[in-house]
Amino acid sequence: MANLSGRKRAASLIFGRIWRKSIDLLGLGLYVIAMLLVVTSAWAAYVSVLRSGWTSEAAAWVQAAGSIAAIAGATWVAQTEVRRARRVRRELNEEAAWHVRFSLAQAQFESQIIAAELVNRSEPLDEEKLRVWKQRAMTCTVAFSAFISRPDQIHPAVTHMLANAKVLVDSLTSDVDSLAASVKAGSDPDRDLEGRIVGIHLALLELLSLFDARMRGVRIALDQGDDGLPTRSFAAWNEEQRDDDDPLVSGER
Repeated sequence: MANLSGRKRAASLIFGRIWRKSIDLLGLGLYVIAMLLVVTSAWAAYVSVLRSGWTSEAAAWVQAAGSIAAIAGATWVAQTEVRRARRVRRELNEEAAWHVRFSLAQAQFESQIIAAELVNRSEPLDEEKLRVWKQRAMTCTVAFSAFISRPDQIHPAVTHMLANAKVLVDSLTSDVDSLAASVKAGSDPDRDLEGRIVGIHLALLELLSLFDARMRGVRIALDQGDDGLPTRSFAAWNEEQRDDDDPLVSGER
């Protein structure tokens, strides 16, 4: 049953793509037919004027040509505006995603500075140095918080990555506070604590690479969906593609 369900889903996806392509071709065909009707009506009006002068018949042909042209033009403008709106929305969201990437890269850079200064220090740690480290981390946290509050990210993956990065930077801030408390108490820094602080920049570097990979996938999906996410091909939301073997989906108990 699982294999049969999988084949049904694949066939449905293929049929859906063919159907949407057919609709696009049908729309183009209707525009061509409309233009042919306009040309035919205009030619009929021209012939009528040559034969009988400007009569009611010629006026009717001209009116028919104008009506067809107006309907076709209005439809074309409406469709063009919808596509243009989707394109503008995509460009704005991609720009916002680039802003997010900058913040991720900046956080990775700041954490790398902290790690380098911690590992390569030639003098004992002091409270001023730790205060600067905390400021670096908190600045990144504020930036992440501003982006996370946006409800219109290009894809949920952006918000998820931001939340992940904020958790990492919050952890860095907490560890720097713990290190500052240790320095203030005059005790030696904990090696495990130092290791966690140093490891944050590597985690952010990996997260940045994952963000780029996700955004490449999002752009491919947007290209396939004509500047919109192709949710119509998402099998889990299609009633005809549900898994009949799942009792929760099929309604059986």
